[in-house]
Amino acid sequence: VNLRGQVLTKRFPNMQRKLVERGVRSGGFGGVALTIVPADPDVPIPRKADREARMEVKGEMGNDSKKKEKKKKEEDEEPSYWIPRHEMVQLMLEVMEEHEKEREESVGCDVGRIDYRPGQECVSVRPDGTSSCVAVTTRDVSTGEDTMHEATLVVGADGMNSRVRECLATEDADAFEGWSNFNPKKFVPKKWRSPASFQRIKVLQLPPQFGIPDGEGGELITKSEDIYAIRSVYNSPTKYLSLGLLPMKDNTAVRPTNIVTRPDHEIWTYNDGDSVRQWFEKAYPRMPFDKDGGMISDDEWDRFAKAEGTRFPPCQYSRGMAICDDDGTCGVALVGDAIHAFPPDIGQGVNSGLADVVALDRALRGLDTVTGEEIKSEESPSFKSNLERYQKQHEPEIAALIRLARFGAPFQYKQPHRIDRLRLKLWTANVVFRLLLNKLTFGIVPPQCML
Repeated sequence: VNLRGQVLTKRFPNMQRKLVERGVRSGGFGGVALTIVPADPDVPIPRKADREARMEVKGEMGNDSKKKEKKKKEEDEEPSYWIPRHEMVQLMLEVMEEHEKEREESVGCDVGRIDYRPGQECVSVRPDGTSSCVAVTTRDVSTGEDTMHEATLVVGADGMNSRVRECLATEDADAFEGWSNFNPKKFVPKKWRSPASFQRIKVLQLPPQFGIPDGEGGELITKSEDIYAIRSVYNSPTKYLSLGLLPMKDNTAVRPTNIVTRPDHEIWTYNDGDSVRQWFEKAYPRMPFDKDGGMISDDEWDRFAKAEGTRFPPCQYSRGMAICDDDGTCGVALVGDAIHAFPPDIGQGVNSGLADVVALDRALRGLDTVTGEEIKSEESPSFKSNLERYQKQHEPEIAALIRLARFGAPFQYKQPHRIDRLRLKLWTANVVFRLLLNKLTFGIVPPQCML
């Protein structure tokens, strides 16, 4: 969660406090460490202390004042926080429950009430037809019972495959009579394929603080707050694999490692635990993946083998983000993945979703969605004009975000196909060339988008 996302979390002191407590600080002074573990068990693992010592020796040859200035800048830099998705969801649920408890004790009425109803799926979204509201039909996934709700504003925050957005994109235009600006085609997502799109991913659970053998009798004990990339011995297009472990706060919790590959990778051909374990044992001779006394249980190998996992989406966004009836009495708005989705290369999924909520909140309060400042206008803000402002001001930012996702850092997964390796070289050359042009033109030519 970076500074974009923290615009929202800082508005709720308890949410920001929990994020700081449960997240791992990244950026600025005291950032996380990256350890790349070589495939060859005879090659020593680069230790954090060794890297810091080399940096210190190198720094001694530089200017002390520059070193102090750099350290001061790092200390003053606003941090981001690594936090697992399920932890972030739990954190926000707790803040919601605290809000409800405080509301009941202080307000004593239904104003601002939040009803949390898990296990519901959206069936339909359309104007009521007889009253100035939007009718939403939901279905209980366990009982199949349908319930109809009437709303002044429906906010679709239901993910990449948003049913709310789908209803707007496929509903008969006649159902939206009296909504002159309604265009179902605007809610059909525009899609682009990036080099990271459609890669398959699933998670293998490793023990907390597991050890990685390092030389004769040595062992590196992993820490939850550090990043690890564990290389395999395979380099061919359908066998290359690198295990990635991202930071998390709890050093006693199970450590998930992401398996990210092209769909034609060999690992997807195995559907039983022992076959998968044998493949990993050959791919990672350094790691204790053997059957007897190995670090991973048979049950976990079996679970991993049978798991389908998921796929990275294309870079997509909906040009339609909000719609309102002509009288300005009711409407529908989208936020988060319901508007935009892309592979996690640039680390902006949750941040852009939180930024959408901030933008919609500002719009509904009659403020500029970008700056949060009051709108200078002779006309008083209305529900209709506020939703129109959300659509008008926020769409350019989302379009730019999708372009950034397409070209920012799509090769960080070290995709092993030969065409991928060629494209990586071209992408790297582009980064270097743009950086050089940026220096030569004194900033007239901007650097590569991720720099």
